[in-house]
Amino acid sequence: MRKILATGLLPCVLFLLFAASAVAAGPELSLSPSPVSFEKTTAGEESSELALDVQNTGDAGGSIDSTAIEGSDTSDFKFNGSDCGWIEAGQHCTVWLRFAPASVGTKAASLAVRLKEGPEATAALSGTAVAPQLSFGPATLDFGIQRVYDNRSEGLQVTNSGEAGARIGSVGTGGKDSSNFWVSSNDCWGGRWLAPGESCWLQVTFNPWAMQGYEAIATVHASNVPFSATLLGTGGEAVLAPATNPVEFGAAAVGGEGQVRTIALTNEGNMAGAYFIAVVAGGDVGSFELIDESCTGEPIAPGASCVAHVRFDPVGVGAKVARLALFGESGPGTMIFLRGSGEPAALTPESHDGATPVPAKKALRKRGRFARGATLRAPLPCKRAKLCERARVFRARVVG
Repeated sequence: MRKILATGLLPCVLFLLFAASAVAAGPELSLSPSPVSFEKTTAGEESSELALDVQNTGDAGGSIDSTAIEGSDTSDFKFNGSDCGWIEAGQHCTVWLRFAPASVGTKAASLAVRLKEGPEATAALSGTAVAPQLSFGPATLDFGIQRVYDNRSEGLQVTNSGEAGARIGSVGTGGKDSSNFWVSSNDCWGGRWLAPGESCWLQVTFNPWAMQGYEAIATVHASNVPFSATLLGTGGEAVLAPATNPVEFGAAAVGGEGQVRTIALTNEGNMAGAYFIAVVAGGDVGSFELIDESCTGEPIAPGASCVAHVRFDPVGVGAKVARLALFGESGPGTMIFLRGSGEPAALTPESHDGATPVPAKKALRKRGRFARGATLRAPLPCKRAKLCERARVFRARVVG
């Protein structure tokens, strides 16, 4: 009986062994790594390339029919090529992949590698997409007060403060006063890749046109997203102005002692300024004399004042006009008009011999000598301005 049972079971055992051998025969693939996890990547950019190893763990060679990315976020992963074709048992080939997210968030898909003669192999794919982020140092670049029409440059540091690498795009300035600020130099060139924590720099130049505040922005694009820093500055100048202009001297007799007016000038600007010369020039220059002044040589702070003393001593009858001109380190200077009227001198009674009456005082009083020499030479800038022709220059004060 036992012999009969053993004889009957033998064919069954042989069949099962043959079937198991038949299933095990042929090519079979394995993928490594599996699952595949990509590094954090900025949305709109691509990750670095990842190599996926494919091995034939079967006992026969086979031909790889297709390689495909499947799943809900297939468009966010990129098949970047393969060297897989016919693969012998035990051999390896490679599939290259990239993570290329179009939007922020966690993405998932799968890679399927299929054989013509055997089962497919799959690996899960995942990655996280983040937004780009740049930060500026400083976040607000304030140039302070800058003299009008003078350039001044300051630096801005641009840092990738995001979680993933970012690609630099265009660099420039914008805003309402963008014509007064510009990027004059930088190493944030288009296409430059900044890893997290890496920095580049901009040099921004400011040039104001008037005594007023200016505001703009410096903009750097990263992965097509703009990031900005605020730019501020104020145009500065010294504006020395008299309380009245013109200055009226009224009427004075020809040959008289003359009238002296004190002309006060106040700096109504927002930065200190200095004049290097003050002259009376133009028109009836001979009828006005600059006696002294405190407006040259030392800078005059905003809100501070200086004075000039001018004598009106007409050399003839009629209306007289000249200018008190002050020239500084920049700008057109200050022009103050001087106006007065010359009248005939009063006459004394006839002389003892009945001759023609003579003036009460000599029509032409004696002039003193120059305190600093007999020859008066105007400074070179004054000569160039052609406003010192026929001018009385304060620096050669008359004495005696």
